Amino acid sequence: MKEFDVVIAGAGPSGAAAAKGLVNEGLSVLILEKKKLPRYKICSGIIFRKSQDITEKYFGEIPKSAYVTPELLKGVRLWSDDKNYTDWPFSKDGRGAPNVWRSEYDYWLVKNSGAEIKDCFALIDFNDTGDCVLLKCRNVLDNKIIDIKCKYLVSAEGSRSIIRAKLDPEFEKGLKWFVACQDYYEGNSDLDPYFFHGFMGPQYGEVYAWFNVKNGMQIFGTAVRKGEKINPYLFKYRELLERKFGLNLKKLVKRSGCLGNNMCPKGKFYLGKRNVLLVGEAAGFLNAFGEGISCALSTGLFAAEAISKGFRSKHNNVLELYTELTKQERRESKASWRLGARIAGRDLMPI
Repeated sequence: MKEFDVVIAGAGPSGAAAAKGLVNEGLSVLILEKKKLPRYKICSGIIFRKSQDITEKYFGEIPKSAYVTPELLKGVRLWSDDKNYTDWPFSKDGRGAPNVWRSEYDYWLVKNSGAEIKDCFALIDFNDTGDCVLLKCRNVLDNKIIDIKCKYLVSAEGSRSIIRAKLDPEFEKGLKWFVACQDYYEGNSDLDPYFFHGFMGPQYGEVYAWFNVKNGMQIFGTAVRKGEKINPYLFKYRELLERKFGLNLKKLVKRSGCLGNNMCPKGKFYLGKRNVLLVGEAAGFLNAFGEGISCALSTGLFAAEAISKGFRSKHNNVLELYTELTKQERRESKASWRLGARIAGRDLMPI
């Protein structure tokens, strides 16, 4: 049986930040990632100011290999209809926000965390004994099971957390889910590629519909509650882009999708239990319009701080420390959804 101070499930920004903070304190850390790295992530790939500051402080300058064209985006452009919009600039200094591939950005973060990394390893079960956490993991390439022992377990799994589901099945039953679909096409359009575009009309999606450009690819998608048919919304949205904004599609490069839940807009945070902490979207941290990198990085670092203090002081209630450290982040996340609803003129996630 392999032993570590901390095991982190998930190699996204929250997992990488938690690992970085823990390794900096001299703890032994293992990151488990069920997919092959670098792994794809459905995301706008915009690095907001808060995320830039945290990234530069703890990891350094984002490598050019992670950037796409246009490299810097001016802001978000929110369309109330097909003629009227409001711009929300990313920065007053005009520099803009980095526009990256999440696969490359995330991989760079996790490689620079200093932790041991095992990709293609899925956590399948765990048991918190009080003194330690015993894990069972499966190598998805050869189906072999390995046992791991650690003092603390961190879930950085995203919205679909098997750790959260085991810790509190009743909480999990109360969640409502949405489905997002995103297409990548070769082509062109008249929409300004230096903005991330959001369309608020409920006829284009029950959450909202979006559009952006990366390396010339026209990327657009929408989201609806789980169980609702998404294609009628996506087709109507695509027709709008073609009719009003000159969208000219050629070859379909990729179609992707994901599930999300209503923890974030409802303020239903789940931070952990005993020796298990949850960070990022697994814990319910996601800002309005789907911006989650900043709170992922922040909560990962807060979890690392709480666990490190627990090791140094033999503090038995690390969850209590983590709950206190994330108080402001929880306030900001809830406030972002209230602001987003005011901007959109409706509930952003009516699921």
